[in-house]
Amino acid sequence: MIFERSYMRTPQPQSTQSSNSFTMYLLIGTIVVYLLQQIVNVCFPGTPGEGFNNWFFYDWFALSSAHFQDLKVWTILTYAFMHSTQTILHIIGNMFGLFFLGRLLEPQLGSEKFLALYVGGIISGGGVYLLLHLNGSVGVIGASAAISALLAVFCLQYPDRPITILLFFVIPVTLKPRLLLQLAIIVSLAGLFFYELRAGHRGIAHSAHLGGLGFGYLFFRYADRVTFPKFSNKIPTLIEPPKWFKRFQKNKTSTPYSYSVNRSSTKQEAVDKILDKINTHGFEALSKKEKDILHRAKESLR
Repeated sequence: MIFERSYMRTPQPQSTQSSNSFTMYLLIGTIVVYLLQQIVNVCFPGTPGEGFNNWFFYDWFALSSAHFQDLKVWTILTYAFMHSTQTILHIIGNMFGLFFLGRLLEPQLGSEKFLALYVGGIISGGGVYLLLHLNGSVGVIGASAAISALLAVFCLQYPDRPITILLFFVIPVTLKPRLLLQLAIIVSLAGLFFYELRAGHRGIAHSAHLGGLGFGYLFFRYADRVTFPKFSNKIPTLIEPPKWFKRFQKNKTSTPYSYSVNRSSTKQEAVDKILDKINTHGFEALSKKEKDILHRAKESLR
């Protein structure tokens, strides 16, 4: 029916999913933390080392066995929002991964499941790192464990969908997600046994990557059996995403359909005469031409 078409429906309120996108919140929040790190480094310079110039962020928010033993349990989450200030490539790589994978996965999973996947990857990656470095004092930072969880779910969801990645941010390489996931597992295992465990952690935390990949696999297998709380609609839109972040798409909010019937004075007079004739002589007294005029007028009103 015509009234079931989009332009005849009553306008509905715009969905809050785009305004409450956790991909946007996580991206902007991580970048803000990185900027704060840089500001603190400039205002309060300290001893360079381990990707830090100032002790404050490292001592209170980086994840390490020593910090965890000091009951700084919040570091199991906060470490993922910090990145090395010695090179910008650390945060660029993770945020590109969050942007592209989040843009694909969040609409598929829903905001609640997507956030659970991201946070679960953070905790799992940090947990595996702590288990393998029980007596270590070196801290780990970065969102790589969470990005690894997103990558695992994406590769398992679309194993044969060709994608193109920039190797070293320069060389374009096209491969299937199935192969990409296998390469990620092999590289992480090799880095763990031949680098991280033998020489001590002084760079890439491959154990955290493996923890994120493992959680992504478990999430893909069993997430449908878990009920996630609905709270994304309760979060107010505190930050408006920048213009470069917004996707170019058509506005899906339907607008009420309106129209006007332009009836000239001549047509109106003709209809009035026909109606007067019906009142006087009845409908059967109308000629075929008069009936056609009345029918068109009725259709235009309808």
